[in-house]
Amino acid sequence: MGFGGIIGQDRVIALLRRALRADRLAHAYLFVGPGGVGKRLVALALAQAANCLRPLPDADACGACAACRKVAAGAHPDVRLLTPEEGTLRVEQVRALREEVGRRPYEGRRRFALLDPAEALTEQAQNALLKTLEEPAGATTFILLAQRAGGLLPTVVSRCQRLAFSPVPESLLARHLAGEGVPADRAVAVAALARGSVGNALALAGGAILESRDALLTRLFPALERGPAACAEVAEEIARDRESLGEALDLLLTWCRDLLVTAVLGHPGLAANRDRADALRGAAARFPAAALAEAVPAVAAAREALEANANPRLTCEALLFRLRDLLIPASGGNGDATRREGELRRPGA
Repeated sequence: MGFGGIIGQDRVIALLRRALRADRLAHAYLFVGPGGVGKRLVALALAQAANCLRPLPDADACGACAACRKVAAGAHPDVRLLTPEEGTLRVEQVRALREEVGRRPYEGRRRFALLDPAEALTEQAQNALLKTLEEPAGATTFILLAQRAGGLLPTVVSRCQRLAFSPVPESLLARHLAGEGVPADRAVAVAALARGSVGNALALAGGAILESRDALLTRLFPALERGPAACAEVAEEIARDRESLGEALDLLLTWCRDLLVTAVLGHPGLAANRDRADALRGAAARFPAAALAEAVPAVAAAREALEANANPRLTCEALLFRLRDLLIPASGGNGDATRREGELRRPGA
């Protein structure tokens, strides 16, 4: 673990190292930033460095001593990671944690309490945490990890030192993937699709994301031109695999955004799918920018509908009919899309 193996968060790590060297760690931190960018890794690296038996001169952990190994294994008695039970962090969990951290460290120099994700704290749990944040034990640091500070009570946020985590630059992601053995061309393509997240990049690199994207596009856009029957057939194929349906719509959403960016700018230089630059140029030249601007929220709305447990097949059909109406001028208006949207509104659909 340690700070040295974490990429893309140099500013945050530098601040924490200065605090370690000066022995001035805050009693509570709020780590805010997108998922998968290293918030939990940095929190655990901080706990390692503060309790390391042989700390390095640059305020980092050695990674090899008994304390470092325990933190890495999740077995250090003075480092607690609190995660949701049945989707929430409950007040009972916070009260038990508060009692535990009120005691002196068991074997380390400092106790750490990590709450991830902090947005999962119920309002009652956040209120229970307030008193501890206001009057912390002398050798305890709380670290709240969140994607948005807006999901927490202002009184909780105000009692924490806030550190912002940024998306990891594509160049660093690509280099990291290449170091993990991913071929260079694939590393660059996957890094562009990962939205600045190391976690996303590693997951995508380990799967068939590029192949899935190409297969989806090869089926979907020709179906829009062939007509409603072809759209319904492809929609049924896409909806059949429930596990990959969300990923398929995410890929389609990114592709439509890239088409819009390419159409507006005249080039795909800012697109995520830059490995398909020629295809983007060709498709963007065919579709009006105004239609693409409506296609993007249409795909996003379908994604949200699925998360709200809408019928997968009808949702996909309605989406493809809507895209056909928008992108294929001769398709005859919005009758197909309107019909499917009506079906989606029926009880039990």
